[in-house]
Amino acid sequence: MKKLIFLIPLGLLTFSCVQNQQATTSVNQIQAKVQELSARADATDRRVSSLEERVAKLEDKTAANEEQIYQVKKELEEIKKTLSQITVSAQPGPWETQGSQKPQTVVQYGPKDLYREAFNAMEAGELDKAKELFEQLVNQYPDSDLADNALYWIGEIYYSHNDYETAANYFQQVIDKYPEGNKVPAAMLKLALCYKGMGEVDKAKEILNQVIQKYPGTPESGIAKVKLMELER
Repeated sequence: MKKLIFLIPLGLLTFSCVQNQQATTSVNQIQAKVQELSARADATDRRVSSLEERVAKLEDKTAANEEQIYQVKKELEEIKKTLSQITVSAQPGPWETQGSQKPQTVVQYGPKDLYREAFNAMEAGELDKAKELFEQLVNQYPDSDLADNALYWIGEIYYSHNDYETAANYFQQVIDKYPEGNKVPAAMLKLALCYKGMGEVDKAKEILNQVIQKYPGTPESGIAKVKLMELER
């Protein structure tokens, strides 16, 4: 009888130890599961960041491709105007007599020619020459449908040198002087990035939101969304 009484507490103690061991095992399993989920969440966050960067690069490339397509279309539209840029001068030279006068062909240097030469210079890395030609186009042909493009590319040249303040001035001119022009969305996007470069993050966010609201579905809107997410992290 005494042995039985002794065995009962021993059995209870053994049962309690088993329960404690099981509880400890459950806690360890839960902690391991939490660590596993945390690791998965970190990996997912890294994948999202990587995908966002890839999207931004693809959208930047899309915007550049659209600019090239636009230039090709403009060349096709303007080629018919080439003949109208040719005039004939009837003034004789000092060595010519009135009877032997010969007509002289003078080719006028129009906005299309300036734009093409400036763009080629920019692509060749001759940025000072490109800027000078773009400015000449804007000053001589402010009503040309290429004037807003010229202003935009001047802004891009300054932006490439991290002169954000001067670049912002040119992008703002595109928006103010040519509100119906095709370069306004791109100018607004770059204006926002200029403010970001100058440390005015709130102003940059404001303009990015305007791009998204005013030009939905455009490459600029897509890029603006990615840039806005980067600023809000």
